[in-house]
Parts: sequence; structure tokens; C-alpha cells
Amino acid sequence: MKFLENIENGTINIKKMGIIKALFVMFLSILLEGFGQVPIEITNLFSGRFEKTLPYVIFIFGVLVKYYVIIVLFKWLSNRSNEQKHKPHLNYMNFVYATLMIIAFRFIFDNSLIFWIRGISMPSFINEVFNELAVPPIVSIIGVIIVAPIYEEIIFRGILLKGMSKKINPFIAIVVSALLFAIVHMNIPQGINAFLLGIVLGFIYLSSKSIYLSIFAHFINNMLALSFSSFFSLIGGNYALEIHVMFLFIGFILLIIACDGYKQNEIKNKSEIYNQFIEV
Repeated sequence: MKFLENIENGTINIKKMGIIKALFVMFLSILLEGFGQVPIEITNLFSGRFEKTLPYVIFIFGVLVKYYVIIVLFKWLSNRSNEQKHKPHLNYMNFVYATLMIIAFRFIFDNSLIFWIRGISMPSFINEVFNELAVPPIVSIIGVIIVAPIYEEIIFRGILLKGMSKKINPFIAIVVSALLFAIVHMNIPQGINAFLLGIVLGFIYLSSKSIYLSIFAHFINNMLALSFSSFFSLIGGNYALEIHVMFLFIGFILLIIACDGYKQNEIKNKSEIYNQFIEV
């Protein structure tokens, strides 16, 4: 995927945008992606004859639509950079601390806010969509763990956050991009998780300037959400509260370690780049 490489090395320059324009871009991406969704009524017409293959066809078609949504947005919101290309200098510790940061986020979220969120009912239309669009497990796993992180990071971090951070305060840009990320989930339970995750991913992206790293972090989160997070929901018994508090505390400790290590690693990277520059 050439456009990912172009985002990473700065060949593609995302134009400045304000909050209103970012909101419009989000709705435009939803509208464009909506054109690629096969109506349930049409799929039902073929469900009898192509019941086994149809979910795979819909999935592949959906991926292609996402690809062209990205292309359309890039055509509109970017230009060839006249500035010196800047390729993020990553090392393996960037990925280690990003992973640790996401693990900490899951420990904190899954042992605190999740208990309140469980009491919020999912909108009926969301449940109906999930029931009607039942897909094979392999398709669901690929969609959640691979396709979603790539597509959502390009849209919300690579385009929206990057564009807004050039015009408004970076912290505000992170919060707004996370809020837009929450809105597209169209329900409060998933939206709260998406908003907080968006804050973490936004920090990772702006501090590293690497779309690869934010995609990797998003991938780790979704993988943990599908697997490890279910472990916390199984905790019960007389000491359930104490166990959850212990995991919550561990989460905060991991977050402090991850943020401090991440910051020190960034300083080390800048120092190495400076030394290389001096040597040249």
C-alpha cells in the first residue's frame, strides 16, 4: 500500500483543517463508505443460493470501498509536500512501549468504566445490524484486527488529527479526533471506549509522527479486546472487587512506566539523529 508509505515518509502532505472541516470530512467518509454497503434486502435475495460465499464477497467489496474512500480523501485533502521529507525514526522500543501503553489502557478500562458501561443498553438498530450481518468468525477477526486498524488510523489519525494539529492546539486536535472517532461508532458503550482509545492513539501518533506505530497500537488493542478483555468479565466470587482494583492499580503502574519509557526513548532517538547529523 503505497499511500501508507507516503504518509509515513511525508511525501503526502495533509492540508491544514479546522474542527468544522474535520467534522465534514468524517461525515463525507461515512457517506462514501455507505455507498459500498450492500443493503440487507438485496443480500437476502441471494442468501439461499450463495449463503456461504456471500459474506466473503461483501467483506472484500467493503475493503475495496474503504480503499477508494481513502484515495478520494487524499485527492481532496493532500498535496505533494514541498518541504523536506521527514521519515519517523522508530526502533523496537517504540513498539514495546506502545504495546505496554495499550495493555495499560485495557487493564484500566476493563476494570473500571466497563462496569458502568455494561448498564447502558445498546441501541436496537445496532443490535439488529449485528444480527443481520452475521459473518464467519475468520472474516470478523480479519475485519476487526487488520482492516479496521489500518482504515481508521489513516482516517482519524493520518488525515483528521494530522490536519487539525497543523491549525489548532495539538492537545485539542487529539481530543476532537478522538471524539469524532467515538461518534462514528454510533452508540454510547462503544463510543466511550473509542474516545479514550482515540486519546491514547492520538498521543502515540503525534509524538512519533508514525502511522505505522498507531496502526500497530490499534491492532494490539483490538486483539486484546477480542481475547484478553473477556478474562476480566469472568472474575467473580467474594474477592472480585479486590481483584479488579488490583488489576486497575497494575494498569496505572504500567501506564506510568510506558509513558516515561516512551518519552525517554523519544529523547534517545532525537539524540541519535542529532549525532548522525553532526557526523555528516
